[in-house]
Amino acid sequence: MTGYAMFFPTLIFFVTLLGPQVTMSQKADPTIVDFKIQALYRAAKLTWKTSDGLKDQMSLQVLRAETFEEGPYQEVDAISLLPGKNTYEYVDKSMGVESKYYYKLVIKETGEFFGPIPTRPYFSPPATQWQPPERQVPPLALREARR
Repeated sequence: MTGYAMFFPTLIFFVTLLGPQVTMSQKADPTIVDFKIQALYRAAKLTWKTSDGLKDQMSLQVLRAETFEEGPYQEVDAISLLPGKNTYEYVDKSMGVESKYYYKLVIKETGEFFGPIPTRPYFSPPATQWQPPERQVPPLALREARR
């Protein structure tokens, strides 16, 4: 019993001593604060915002997986995140067959990733607004109206 009596107070001491240091060393603010995807005709529009604290230029990978959320993911493009610029937009027009796609953003320098977010692009052209043809009066009706 004395072994347990010494173990738990020692454990509690180390947890309270080391606990705040572990949580303080973790990054408080993520680099990407808002990541959205909008489905387009045979494309997807990715938009994201970065936090205000970006001090150095960073490289961002845009990754895409077809069909499965688990992957495999392939790099679609690489984009530079610049200090002072907060809003970014990327349109992926390299879509193949009709499928569900998953996107992730990965910052190369830190290993942070955001996503996956699913999307299913439109594979039929946007509909045009239908307008009925102008109404034409048949010639027979005109003759009857003149009588």
